Amino acid sequence: MESSKSFGVVLLVVEGPAPESIAEALMAAGWEVQACRPEKLADCLEQDAVRGVVIRVGPDAETACLQTLRRVQVEMPRPVLLLSTAEPVRLAAALTQTGWLTAAAPDQTEVVQDWARRLTGSGPPPATERLRQVRQELSRLNHDLKNPLAIISGNAQFLHELIRLRGGDAELEGPVADIEEACRQLHALLQRLVALRDTLPG
Repeated sequence: MESSKSFGVVLLVVEGPAPESIAEALMAAGWEVQACRPEKLADCLEQDAVRGVVIRVGPDAETACLQTLRRVQVEMPRPVLLLSTAEPVRLAAALTQTGWLTAAAPDQTEVVQDWARRLTGSGPPPATERLRQVRQELSRLNHDLKNPLAIISGNAQFLHELIRLRGGDAELEGPVADIEEACRQLHALLQRLVALRDTLPG
């Protein structure tokens, strides 16, 4: 997987075959792509030609890779793009102040392309870009939390009405009221999340 106009090597850390869409996006931006197994990451990072790292692995290997990077990045920091299916992991990465870590969902090929283009500038993304990424992650998190919250809240209201129609049940009324109160608290937290998101550049 080589490019004739290569700026250097980007490690693509994968547990199996390298996803073609990711490799193609990196090569189109002028990078040579080298596949690397998670357990070999520390060794692969010793190469002078390595300018960046893209991680696309499962949850267990993801944790191990991030631990390796935290240790290695102290001596020679390189930009890292974490492609994770876990929303909380992406949010945590977006909120880090390290400057070298970016996160996106695995199917966001356009993010890979943007990251690869920025990599040619040989530096971490500017603060405004990091804040824009945080805003995107907060929007996704808000959306993903609202759906299950609506289901829980709706079912709690249904149970409350069912108890009322059956003449009341002191044993059930307390727990259902607790669920409804917890839903109100979560809704208030989501409103604060949206307010925080709206303070960030779009």
